[in-house]
Amino acid sequence: MLISVAICTRNRAASLELTLRQFFEQRFTGGYAHELIVVDNGSTDATRSVIETCCAAHPQVRYVHELQPGLSHARNAALATARGELIVFTDDDVYPNPDWLDEIAAEFARNPRLGMLGGRVLLAHPGLQKVSYQPSTERQEFAFPASGSFVIGANMAFRREVFERVGGFDTRLGAGAWFAGAEEVDLFYRALKAGYTQLYAPNIIVHHDHDRTRIDQVCGMEFSYGKGLSAHLVKHVLRGDTVALRRLVRLLLSQPGRWQQHRGEDAEGAVRRRAQSRGVLLGLLAAPFVMWPRAEAYAFTATGAR
Repeated sequence: MLISVAICTRNRAASLELTLRQFFEQRFTGGYAHELIVVDNGSTDATRSVIETCCAAHPQVRYVHELQPGLSHARNAALATARGELIVFTDDDVYPNPDWLDEIAAEFARNPRLGMLGGRVLLAHPGLQKVSYQPSTERQEFAFPASGSFVIGANMAFRREVFERVGGFDTRLGAGAWFAGAEEVDLFYRALKAGYTQLYAPNIIVHHDHDRTRIDQVCGMEFSYGKGLSAHLVKHVLRGDTVALRRLVRLLLSQPGRWQQHRGEDAEGAVRRRAQSRGVLLGLLAAPFVMWPRAEAYAFTATGAR
């Protein structure tokens, strides 16, 4: 079995170098072959040099240069290049455990019907804000009408057939797009609707060094996610999805309460929720003009690879 691992990056050469070094410190003892696809999404720093050095040291590394900016474009370029039966995504600021890929391979081998999974995402050090992480130790399975929001994109894996059936990442969503979030939620939700189940496996562990140490950085992320979440739901509502409609109504009805500071809560919690609420409301206003169903938004192509 061949596993394709994809890392998308843009102007984060130092962080990427650490991630690549940690990646190759894994055991790789699970009886599988692997390739590592590094997608450079238009970097202007030393990213190219870092990737080329890695390619020279490890022949299983493939360098893709995606000219269209945006994380979803970059991930779709990785999909177009990947040759594996399993396709795994992580980020350029993530340090996998030594048994990370072994555990992913084992989960899929144990269950031939498993279509997709996610694992635990821990903070790389205590100084980071508690965002972009998933510390749960409870093993869980999800099926439609689950929302697809439990798993973090820094640690997710799929069988190739999932993408062949439901398409790639929606390029109108995700970092680099105006609706700068919820692209992973959208992909998981489409796959759940198609009949796949989603496994959360806490034995599959990475450490996320996302560099957000200040509340204003977190608020920017919450705002972006709020816009993306609204756009994701509106898109499915426009397709006649009544589950998405009910979820969108509940989201809107919850907004007044999200502006209040709860008893015993520090001020930062309320600030974060308000930032996300602003994104939700702004996204709701804009999404009906942008998120009409378009099959080409899910297409995965690469503009340059080697």
